[in-house]
Amino acid sequence: MAEPTSKADRRSIEHPWRVFGYTSAFCFGIGILVTLLAGGSFIANLAVSFAIGWSISGCFHLLEPLFNKWLGPYLGPVPVTAIGLGVGLVLAGLITFQDPLYFFTFGNATIYLGVFFGILGFIFFGTRARMVQAEADLAQATAKQAQQEKLLAETELKLLQAQIEPHFLFNTLSNIAGLIHESPDTAEKTLLNLTTLLRGSLNRTRQQTTTLAQELEIAQAYLNIQSTRMQGRLHFSVDVPAALNNIPLPPLLVQPLIENAIKHGIEPSEAGGNISVSAVQQSNNVIISISDTGMGIEQEQPSRRSTAGTGTGLKNVRERLRALYGDQAQLELVPNQPQGVIARVTLPTSFLDEGVAI
Repeated sequence: MAEPTSKADRRSIEHPWRVFGYTSAFCFGIGILVTLLAGGSFIANLAVSFAIGWSISGCFHLLEPLFNKWLGPYLGPVPVTAIGLGVGLVLAGLITFQDPLYFFTFGNATIYLGVFFGILGFIFFGTRARMVQAEADLAQATAKQAQQEKLLAETELKLLQAQIEPHFLFNTLSNIAGLIHESPDTAEKTLLNLTTLLRGSLNRTRQQTTTLAQELEIAQAYLNIQSTRMQGRLHFSVDVPAALNNIPLPPLLVQPLIENAIKHGIEPSEAGGNISVSAVQQSNNVIISISDTGMGIEQEQPSRRSTAGTGTGLKNVRERLRALYGDQAQLELVPNQPQGVIARVTLPTSFLDEGVAI
């Protein structure tokens, strides 16, 4: 079992033992109060108080989840308190008078006091339990937020590493150098694409959100560079309605999927292939698809042999989607027809309309 990640979580786990201690102090105080107000033996009053208090506390610990499931959190405590009070009165009768039914026969006042203090204890301990649970929920929400912030920081740290890897940058500069004399226009376009890619990378490290149009601008620059490098083995198209251009997105969502398609789909294929980027809105979702006609799932490397997509880039995208959107977003890989792979990202428009706090 995983260790508690916060003080509130530990308090929630230790709650039954803490309640036992508080219940004992509560019962001791009631024993003193009853003795001062009604007289009688302090030891007997204390025994009755502890028998009732511990019985009610024990019944809540054992039976409350069951009755809450049947009757709900508001009605569930009523029969639990009644059962605990009854058991406590039986035990108190046995301890003080050796008669389990004594208080049901002669001790009506004790029953009334038991009901009163039982209700009082329920209000006190119930309120405290809700406070502890609220603290645990707050700690969990804080931990989740911290995890998202950590994931964002790691993404920002890796952003330039993913896009300006030395071999990619050097290969691109080498291609530009080779094209300067052979095809100056192509060399200039490649340099402009590289500039766009680098500028976009730097901008995205300073922004919490981006838009689909901005993501596609950088993706197209990357595709242009790769198309030039692969000398006609890579062709691509982008088909996104203008109405979706301003959709807010987390940075670095589209490009890792394109990189994955080139690395595992197009490059291993002798014939190369095509990459198509598209986006559509369906009902309450926006679906972004990156399709390639390269090596199919069955022929590709292990990172793409399963529709689950276990490669590092796909895993990072999937984890970011889960952290930002919960279960309402998903990334799936499906076979493309007649050959290749489709990486499909489904995002809920409810989150997109509000904007995502990355």
